[in-house]
Amino acid sequence: MANDRPAWPGDGLSFVATLPLRRLPRFPAVELLATVNSMIWSAGAVAELVPELTRFEEGDVTARVWHRPKAPPRIVLTLNGVTVSVLGHDRPRFHGNDLDALDDSNWPDGRAQVARARAHLEITELEAGSGLDFDQNYDRAAAITVVAQAAAKLSDAVGVVWHPSRRAIAVENLGPLATALVEGQAPVPLWLGCSGGESAERMVTRGLYPLLGAEIEVASTALAESVAREVAFGLAAEILESGELPAEDEKIGYGRHSDFHVGYRQDDGDGSVPAIVLTEVARQSNLKSAVGAA
Repeated sequence: MANDRPAWPGDGLSFVATLPLRRLPRFPAVELLATVNSMIWSAGAVAELVPELTRFEEGDVTARVWHRPKAPPRIVLTLNGVTVSVLGHDRPRFHGNDLDALDDSNWPDGRAQVARARAHLEITELEAGSGLDFDQNYDRAAAITVVAQAAAKLSDAVGVVWHPSRRAIAVENLGPLATALVEGQAPVPLWLGCSGGESAERMVTRGLYPLLGAEIEVASTALAESVAREVAFGLAAEILESGELPAEDEKIGYGRHSDFHVGYRQDDGDGSVPAIVLTEVARQSNLKSAVGAA
């Protein structure tokens, strides 16, 4: 891995997660804060409410259910320097083209589950950073993920959608990813999605650009999409763990798959984002040990 990353400009994109819900959420701000802090105490981090931006429920919290608001108050908290907003909505979030664009490859019947949601929670960052610093971007994404898991514990969520990657996963799979994140392992199956055809001649990731300033492209005429995805997810996991990009012209290999030549494509003005391009160069029997798959 190279120590110096190419100086690609970031665009300050916000990290956003949506929890599709079966019914309206009703948890108070203090309960969400307590849940977040119970998740992150082992990492030495503390979350705090931002009172001036949080709308608290009025009256007795033990009031009968029909006296409670139809949606939760807006809750804003800070976590590891990131300001996070949690806002409830009494309507579905995904329909039409937005629903069709979801990547639910790891969630059988996921698109149908999301379509049946009756409400949703939107978890987003306020005062987003510039997008120029990988460590800052990682902290931003991590804060949104942890808060999403805390909110999922307190609501009737069916799953979570990570907007930069368009990835939709079942709510029962979010908990282990959030726990691993607090322990230092990036939730690649949530933060990373892919687009490509059956032959994977040009399989490109989605979701890395806001983190790294580049996506990963796998160029091959022979690899199946599932194999190309495994290669891309493996490299992404390695980059997110080390914070370093592979050197240009390096030759890398993963497990039983081909060797790949590393190249870089900058923004050439055609609307495509910069990319780390892995081009298949040879198929060998002895390759480097595999990194984690998606």
